[in-house]
Amino acid sequence: MAQPAPPPGVPPPGPPVAPPPYPPTYPPPYYYPPPPPKSTNVVLIIVVVIIVVVAITVILSAVLYFMVSGLLTDGGGNRPVVALAPPNFSGNTAVLVVAGVSSPAKPFTDFSATLIVNATLGTRQPVTSNFTITVAGDPYPVTFSDIDGNGLLSLNDEFTIAHAGGFPPGTDYTFELLWTDLSPVAFRSWTTP
Repeated sequence: MAQPAPPPGVPPPGPPVAPPPYPPTYPPPYYYPPPPPKSTNVVLIIVVVIIVVVAITVILSAVLYFMVSGLLTDGGGNRPVVALAPPNFSGNTAVLVVAGVSSPAKPFTDFSATLIVNATLGTRQPVTSNFTITVAGDPYPVTFSDIDGNGLLSLNDEFTIAHAGGFPPGTDYTFELLWTDLSPVAFRSWTTP
């Protein structure tokens, strides 16, 4: 049987359209969000570097200041050097003898003294014939004997340190002699047996 002719003015239909070879790409089957941007701590690093540089500068400035100030002043006169012999114990007292002094000798009133008991610092007291150093509320009477009577801290002068009830065994002591600028010029440490 014959096909009917298309109506006049209408073009004949084209060949059939084949489906696309791949499935459509929109929308994707699953949505994966992009990873978050990596954070950089540039600001934090800069702040830390600035703080470290400022701290180092301040510390070095303080060290330099104390070193230079120590060179410019020695506490009013030449700072003496004093050596104390190991203590002699007698009853409730410990006697420290001056074993050496740089010359010229200085008046003993230019010195002050303190006592450290088991790392606890006592009060600083000027050296006189009799004075008391208090450590954590515990008094330690000290007698200074100017053996030659010249008013100077010189060889064989004695510091006699007393303690009520004696010195407890196993206790660490440090007697420290200070100059007018409060810098230490002598010390003697011992542990009671």
